[in-house]
Amino acid sequence: MRTTDPLRRLRAVDRRHPLWCDGALAALVAAVSLQAGPRLGPGGLVVLVAVHAAVVVRRRRPLAALAAAVAGVVLAAVGALVTGTPPPWTYLATWVLLYTVALHDGRRRAVVTTVAAVPVLAAVALLAPPSAGPVAPGERLTLVVAVAGTSSAALLLGLQVRARRQRVAAEQSQIAHAAAVAERARIAHEMHDVIGHNLSLVASLAAGGGVAVRTSPDDAVRAFAAISEVSRESVREVRRVLRVLRHDASDDGAPLRPQPGLDDLPALAESVRAAGTDVTLRRSGDLRGLDAGRQLVVYRVVQESLTNALRHAGPHARALVSVVREPGAVVVTVTDTGGGAGVVNAAGHGIAGMRERVEAYGGELDAGPAGDGWRVRARVPARDVAAEGRHR
Repeated sequence: MRTTDPLRRLRAVDRRHPLWCDGALAALVAAVSLQAGPRLGPGGLVVLVAVHAAVVVRRRRPLAALAAAVAGVVLAAVGALVTGTPPPWTYLATWVLLYTVALHDGRRRAVVTTVAAVPVLAAVALLAPPSAGPVAPGERLTLVVAVAGTSSAALLLGLQVRARRQRVAAEQSQIAHAAAVAERARIAHEMHDVIGHNLSLVASLAAGGGVAVRTSPDDAVRAFAAISEVSRESVREVRRVLRVLRHDASDDGAPLRPQPGLDDLPALAESVRAAGTDVTLRRSGDLRGLDAGRQLVVYRVVQESLTNALRHAGPHARALVSVVREPGAVVVTVTDTGGGAGVVNAAGHGIAGMRERVEAYGGELDAGPAGDGWRVRARVPARDVAAEGRHR
């Protein structure tokens, strides 16, 4: 059963209906003040209503509302001194307004307000305390200290809440900036994988087609047809990556198109074979339950490794791709028989990108010379999504 935070619901109502909420607050404060103060005549009730009416507009005009409330307090004190009737208790309303000024108008205005308003409130408390009978000097002094101290505390509380909100806003801005940087890095990885792989295929096919034009026109036609297909697929892939990375889902929440996964490995191997590198693909273990994120990691590791082999392993190279599901992990190994890939790519961005992808899932990647070629091995911890669904 889902529980709703009452405070969160109250904040939502306050955001939708701020004027109504401030009106309810003014009524509540007025009721408390009426009970806390002495019995009032018609003049005192008018002042009480006027001071608390300022609370209703406290967020729209904080300084004007505070000035009107302080003026009402002073007017009530003057009336009490002239007529001998006790003034209404209006300090609670002024404390609410002092808090609001500090919260919405900032530190400078809060300091000015403190210098201007707090001494006035203290003087009113000293000269015309809200009491029906005589007040001893000690009680007057206590009231003055209480009014001045509570007024200052209201201002300080408003400043503290304002500072906290600014700090939270700054932290959220930093989080949003970090997320944007991470998204740009993710897009860069995807674009590197897509464009680098397809351009390598195009370069190899073009080189082979240029030779075949003179010796085997039919092979040249097939090579250039493959270039055309790879180029179109590259354009589609780039558009899809940008669309998926920038907009994770469509308006109705459905994925725009799934990212490449294990089922796309045979097509990837075939495209590399067409470019001149013999690829053998071996898969073992139950790979059906691997989640989409880890499938994408496996696909990109294989794609980048085959791209490196295609670029640097030399003509007539062979590559062996092994994807094995082990208990708690999937292990990917790509080994080629070329002679130059390792030296050229040991510090390249491709291997760094693969390592970042693998380590993002808590895995590890090793890349280095192996015999007369190069080997990339990645181990990605994995959980079986399908098995988890059966046990729920």
